[in-house]
Amino acid sequence: MAKYFFPSSFLLFLGNWIGQIALNWYVYDSYHNAFYLGLVNFVRLIPILFLSIWAGAIADKYDRGVLIRITITSSAVLTAILCFLSFEIGELPIYIILIYACGRGILNAVETPIRQAILPDLSEKLSTVKAVSYHSFIINICRSIGPAVAGGIIAVLNVKFAFLAQTVVYVGAALLCVPLHFKTASASTEEADARFSVSVVKDYFKTHVQGLNIFITSLLIMATGFSYTTLLPVLTSLNFPGQASVFGIAMTFSALGGITATLLLPQLLKLFYSINVYYLSSILFGITLLMVIMPNSILLFGCIFLIGLFSQCARTTNRVYFQTHIEPEKRGRILSIVMMDRGMIPLGAVIMSALAEMIGIVPTFITMGISTIVIATLFYGVKELKNRGSVI
Repeated sequence: MAKYFFPSSFLLFLGNWIGQIALNWYVYDSYHNAFYLGLVNFVRLIPILFLSIWAGAIADKYDRGVLIRITITSSAVLTAILCFLSFEIGELPIYIILIYACGRGILNAVETPIRQAILPDLSEKLSTVKAVSYHSFIINICRSIGPAVAGGIIAVLNVKFAFLAQTVVYVGAALLCVPLHFKTASASTEEADARFSVSVVKDYFKTHVQGLNIFITSLLIMATGFSYTTLLPVLTSLNFPGQASVFGIAMTFSALGGITATLLLPQLLKLFYSINVYYLSSILFGITLLMVIMPNSILLFGCIFLIGLFSQCARTTNRVYFQTHIEPEKRGRILSIVMMDRGMIPLGAVIMSALAEMIGIVPTFITMGISTIVIATLFYGVKELKNRGSVI
């Protein structure tokens, strides 16, 4: 299954990044309004908060391969419609962009918990840590390639052809998913059908307090720090006016940092406990957010590389912790709640973009960095106090 799953994932994430970069740049270039940029990303990611629970339940009940095919095919169709409208209408009204972003958000909210639930079952030869790391590696490879592809297409042709490329890539991802079939982990158990995700997760967190602390920390940090990708076009536009390529290069360096993290983590987690790596990475992520505001291209690319490195370390160790501490028959439902932390990114994007309109983009990045450091340090301190208390 892995030989089909990972290539399909590559094409899916490549299409995601081509579309995301093209859409973000199109919105800001058309309207020059940071709030619109935040609003588009808000409606793209907010469905995670409402649909992830349901997605986790169906991931435990039905063939996950079939579910993946349905979501990717639907994404291809929706993007094809956007592409067609962009060629026919020309400059798209903001309401069409919002409708498309919401539709993609709904499909992504359903697809992501299903995809995460698949990872531990891909092959007996792959450990959970390696499967999650390979998956993250593919995501970051696409983060590196996607912005460059999108930027090249937009520069040579225009954004319409970027949407067309996104559609073609999605079709390829859907075709590669055809051989994928997985046994339903809990279809034959009455307990799985009777208990809803929230009650299962509630019982889980009662016996996994460290997991609860990681989840809460992640919810807060996703809102304060991870909206940086939404606001980066505004920062680069301020510090490097008229240099659109700086944004694309910066996103590539962020992806390279993420790739480096996924290569290092399997070895790093052999030496250090995943919880410690998670908190330390989160703190360093906040520190690099403070450094990225400097108006020097070399410093910008270096800081963005570190942002990609530390943010990916934090996200991957978060996922590894839960993947290795969840029973297979409950994996979809628990992960659906755990991965709702992504739903905090649009909330943070709206808040931070509104803040940027009020106080400016540089003070906003400073606020994001300080908030992330304080949250991660506070929860890490709580963990250390509990550990010392248990020893005493």
